[in-house]
Amino acid sequence: MRNPMQMDAQFLTPAGQKDFPDSEANNQQKLNALWTTNLTGFTQQGITGNPWNATNAADNTWYFNPLTTDTTGAGYASIQWSAFPGRLGYYYGGQGGTNASGLVLPDQDLLSLADTGQTTAGKPFKELPDITNPCTKTASKYGPYGPRGWQDEYCEWSVERDDKGNIVRIDFTCENPEYWNSLWMVDPTRVLELYRSTLGKPGIQLEDLYLKHPTSGQFVKDPSTGDYAYNPLNKWNCGPVSTRDAGGAMHLTSTPNTLQTEIGLAAAATVPREVGNSNAQRLICCAQYGQPARNSDPHIGQTVNRLVAPADPSRSPAKVTLANPPGLYIQMPDFSGYKTPDGKDASTFWKIVRGVERLEVPKGTPLPGNYILHATFQVPAERGYTVSDITINGQKIQWAGQVARTFLMQITGMGLPQKAPAPVRSCVGTPNTVLAQPLQCFHAVVFDALINTSVPNLMGEKMNLASNSTFIAPMVKRGQSNIPLVLTVAMVSATALPTVSFGDGITAKVTSMVPGKYAVPGNSYPGLVFILNLQVSVAPNAAPGLRGVCVTNARQQEPVAFPAALNVVAA
Repeated sequence: MRNPMQMDAQFLTPAGQKDFPDSEANNQQKLNALWTTNLTGFTQQGITGNPWNATNAADNTWYFNPLTTDTTGAGYASIQWSAFPGRLGYYYGGQGGTNASGLVLPDQDLLSLADTGQTTAGKPFKELPDITNPCTKTASKYGPYGPRGWQDEYCEWSVERDDKGNIVRIDFTCENPEYWNSLWMVDPTRVLELYRSTLGKPGIQLEDLYLKHPTSGQFVKDPSTGDYAYNPLNKWNCGPVSTRDAGGAMHLTSTPNTLQTEIGLAAAATVPREVGNSNAQRLICCAQYGQPARNSDPHIGQTVNRLVAPADPSRSPAKVTLANPPGLYIQMPDFSGYKTPDGKDASTFWKIVRGVERLEVPKGTPLPGNYILHATFQVPAERGYTVSDITINGQKIQWAGQVARTFLMQITGMGLPQKAPAPVRSCVGTPNTVLAQPLQCFHAVVFDALINTSVPNLMGEKMNLASNSTFIAPMVKRGQSNIPLVLTVAMVSATALPTVSFGDGITAKVTSMVPGKYAVPGNSYPGLVFILNLQVSVAPNAAPGLRGVCVTNARQQEPVAFPAALNVVAA
């Protein structure tokens, strides 16, 4: 339980991680402030929901911000799910019925797909039958795309093997990309140090992490910081294979695997629906949050919904938020089925590299579960054997997915009891009139490099690096003029340029509009967007802080602002 009249002063970094030493306390303070700004924006976006092109999907006011809410009497809820990709079993393991894809593969192929994106015979996803979404009944290729796209349970891993194909090290990560982008904005050299120490690869160079424009070959400077921009799919955080020369799993890269998405999902799940919450898949189809058939999204949504609208009449309904520190967390594996060649306890080979096993926030208040951000499973060389010589339930470890099946993932919910129940809404639908929907805002030079950088993937689909961007608001300074920005928008009129407004003290002129395609973070599949090129000027006396953005089509009704699209800072 919380202390009386308590409101959190700031959003804590994931697992309360402190990534700067005491000698660099100023940088840690900068990171804490930036992280609080970013999480405040994500929270505002989750509460706003989707008022542009959906009905019954906005004003998620039963999700709350712990920085502005008295949490007296609130309690914690551990929400857990399997780290192994659930959709593999649903579509190709027969768990969803043979109609899910028309193909049922043996378990070794599911494990191979989870680790490599290919079956044991080397067939990638693009050669497997199409899948059918159980909610929409539409068919598509297996997604998400991207070098680790299929690892979509908010846990990703990379595997290092020896010359004989034995596993020598597995890196598991659930670290969100927004945090690493925030850390980079404060100090890229610290990011480099952490890459080296976390992955055990001292040869990583700072230039390896820079965003490069694919046409000019030049590194791109981010106007938000004046320093070089970060490439989230750099050579050391790309794909499921790790070697001395490339690869590794530093933070999440599958397009749905973001913290902003998780906050949005939890916020949308706070709405009681007419279908009730006894069936997780029926609820997610009705509410249209997340991806059906995952282990994570349907279960998270159902659990959050049951906190808001409990089936047990003796329990009070509750407003909900992600407990501070918000994050996605790996749980300790169940080692009871592990056996080593020399009888050594296999749990000693599991190393928590980032995060902690137990966390108390505030001090003296233990949070449920574990708060692991990055863990490795590796046998010391002096023991004379490898991970592949260890068995789990009698089977030698051939795939990292076997280890992933022995642990769970977690988000921690906080419930604040209420006296009256939340109103029940109908299922999410499509309105008669849709509004122009702002999606993301970028500095133009950064977006140009992202959208034009192709991302190879085993699905064989067109993909670009914009899909690995984040919702962190670009920074502009008071007094700056003619700043080139890009705003991506959906449902915009193709016949006339819309108007764009960031509020008082900021002028925005739309100079051109072109179509584009990428997976807006949180989405599994790329979709059509309109790219608005803007010239933005900020008055010297413009109010600092996060700004929402309104996009208005000609003859459109009053626009709705998308929160936290831009961050105005001092000159």
